[in-house]
This record gives sequence, structure tokens and C-alpha cells, in this order.
Amino acid sequence: MDPIAAIGFAASILQFIQFSTCLVRGAYEIQHSSTGTTSENAQISNVISDLQEVADGLEADFKGSNKHEKALLKLAKQCHAVSDELMKLLGRLKTKDDSMWESVKVKLISVRKEKEVASIEKRLSAYSTELLLRLSLMMQYVVHYLILSRLR
Repeated sequence: MDPIAAIGFAASILQFIQFSTCLVRGAYEIQHSSTGTTSENAQISNVISDLQEVADGLEADFKGSNKHEKALLKLAKQCHAVSDELMKLLGRLKTKDDSMWESVKVKLISVRKEKEVASIEKRLSAYSTELLLRLSLMMQYVVHYLILSRLR
């Protein structure tokens, strides 16, 4: 075997060992977790649940009487839709029982879906930032209005 082929073969073996180690560690973590998923996915799920509560609260508290409120309500609905999408995906990344085979299967799916989860997380982050900006503008408007009303 020529040296370049040997190096390529050795690199393939090392990559397989690295992937297998990641898979076994992840499956072990999933099998022994109380949530039936990786700690990272459980943490994402908790944050998304909180974000959904915030979006629900915004939808309930604002009527859409001005352009800022209308924009805020639209953002809250979009945020809620994307967070639902991520929660459904994370739901598929949970075990149904605590068998090792189920844990391996879930870890394999998790590895395949990592980029999709990251993409949805990025979209949610953008919505969250936009919600904060819109709320900040609304607060500035209210403060400005209160100052003007006191001056009169």
C-alpha cells in the first residue's frame, strides 16, 4: 500500500472511531437522562418553552391598536410558529423507552438533525432580538408620551 493511501485509510479509521465514540457517549447520556434526550436538547427545549410563554403573553396583552403593536403581534406569531417547529423536531429527538438501542437510534437522528436544529435556533434568535427591539421602541414611545403629558 502506498503511503498516501495508508494515510487516507488511517484517517478514515480515526474518523470512524471518533464518530463511534460520540455516538456511544451520546446514547449513554440519553439513556441515563431523566428527559430521554441530550442535555443540550433539554436545555434548548426549556428556553423554547419560555419563549413560547413570552410570545403567548404578548399576543394576549396587546390588541394591535398602533403600528408598533401590530408589528409586535406579527413577530410574536412568527416566533411562536418557529418555536413550535423546533419543539416538534426536539420531540422526535427523545426516546420512547430507556433501552440502549432506542438511545442509539435517537442519538443518530440527533447527529443528522444538528444543522437543522441550529438553523431554527438561529431564526428564533433573530425573532427574539427583533421582539426586544420592538418592545424597546414601544417603551421609548410610552416614556416620551408620559414626559410630554407632564409638561403640558
